[in-house]
Amino acid sequence: MATHFLKHKNIKVAELTIEDGEIYEISVFEKERLPFLNEENINKNIKLINSWAANRGIPLSREGYDRLIEKYHVHSTKELSILGMGLNLTDHYWVSGINDKRQWVDVNYHDNGFSHRLGELIPELEENDGSLMNPDFSSNGHLKKIWIIEDGKRYLLKAGGSDLNQEPFNEHIASVISDRLGIPHVEYTLHKYKNEIFSKCPYMVDKKLEFINSFSVYLHGDKDTDKYKNYIAICENNGIKNARADIDKMIVLDYLIRNTDRNSGNYGVLRDADTLQWVKIAPLFDNGNSLWYNTHTVNNIGAALKSECRSFTGENEKNIQLVGDMSWFNKKSLKGIDKEIINIFSLNKNIETERAQKIASSFVDRVHKIDKLLNTQKTTKSIHR
Repeated sequence: MATHFLKHKNIKVAELTIEDGEIYEISVFEKERLPFLNEENINKNIKLINSWAANRGIPLSREGYDRLIEKYHVHSTKELSILGMGLNLTDHYWVSGINDKRQWVDVNYHDNGFSHRLGELIPELEENDGSLMNPDFSSNGHLKKIWIIEDGKRYLLKAGGSDLNQEPFNEHIASVISDRLGIPHVEYTLHKYKNEIFSKCPYMVDKKLEFINSFSVYLHGDKDTDKYKNYIAICENNGIKNARADIDKMIVLDYLIRNTDRNSGNYGVLRDADTLQWVKIAPLFDNGNSLWYNTHTVNNIGAALKSECRSFTGENEKNIQLVGDMSWFNKKSLKGIDKEIINIFSLNKNIETERAQKIASSFVDRVHKIDKLLNTQKTTKSIHR
């Protein structure tokens, strides 16, 4: 067993005893800077820190997982992430040896370069790449991801997950829709890399801001209350005044594109990493599992079909009923969006024209459904005046 420090920037948050990627002991110094709520029970804290570390690594579902742990002679990618100091481009936590004299400025990926060889090598790993300092080691999600640096800026490339390779194109389409509607989001474009089409986006944090996911946000509230109201109340109580407006915009986008994967890891808040002050709702990202991406039969694509989601009610069609003020929604801003969707999908050789057209027309139908909801709200307000 070896002793390490969990650090938040240069602040020692806790002392950890680790062996083969498993954390057996934890001694907390700065409980307010823990990546979870501190428990008085030490065993609970050990369980929480192990869960946090596991969620930080490449998941078992990622293609090439077995080859990866075999190549690096580790028991799990959690261990691999810890060996890579747990560094990523999402927050400012890292794990250092107890005698390691390096500071945050010496190791973080905002100031320091890294190889993007790991993302390229999965699933075909090569023997000549042994670097452990790579943000790809701490990139969760089942789709292949590669962090790259272009002109000094960091970008994430994300592949598709099926023979259709539709997810990267969905990400780009979601960005176009968000641009038109004025919804805060991370900008996704299409990027050809090694003869494969990826979605490409800049990272949404920097040396000052870090991302706190909704799972961690919920830890600050009452588990027994309505999830939607609870989430908004927590954000507002922590200083985010326009929380409901931004959350409602997320719900609207997810409804329109039928996003089935708005889970606790891909929405949250941005926090000042020095003061720990919550700054704002994080811009929307990770919208690839949408637009009937997993439906191969064109006849099963339609606006009226319900879509499960992983936020609030568990269904996009129920979530949309939670939305409050819709005065910001302008249907006219989406004029011609069907043609743009078809044009974007035309760049994907795996998607036939009939499929692209059906997705585009079904999306427009969902826009009309949103518009009806808006008109209903206006009517209701006028009746109660």
